[in-house]
Amino acid sequence: MPQISVQKATFADVPAMASLLDELFRLEKDFVPERDKQVRGLEMILAHPDRGRLLVLKEAEAVIGMANLLFSVSTAEGGPVIVLEDFIISGAARGKGYGRLLMEHIFIMAREEGFLRVTVLVDADNGPAHDFYRRLGYGRSNMICYRHHLSRGT
Repeated sequence: MPQISVQKATFADVPAMASLLDELFRLEKDFVPERDKQVRGLEMILAHPDRGRLLVLKEAEAVIGMANLLFSVSTAEGGPVIVLEDFIISGAARGKGYGRLLMEHIFIMAREEGFLRVTVLVDADNGPAHDFYRRLGYGRSNMICYRHHLSRGT
């Protein structure tokens, strides 16, 4: 049985995480893989641990999964919350319970650190992802996501 661990990411993990984001963004309709942007974003999170945390799932020393947890404060909850911005297990490692393992680690960490909620956005037509999050206790929100890209004018 391979050695599986969940760890806080380091700058040395950035290339592997960027590759996982490339895989993730090829699955999502709203995003396009742009390695330079992904590396810049990952390094920004690592440089500012008050804004978020990157976790990696490793098999031996190989990164096979990751989670990008961004920190916010909810006025509705009256306290700190997490937005799960990115979550992926590599295609070759799916179906082995690793996604559940990583998510359970997130829930434990979040509770221990006083977070009140974890929110995730999922592609509307990604049925397997919907099923995955439901099985882990996520409930569907009535909220709809809108975005305004400041670099695109208006």
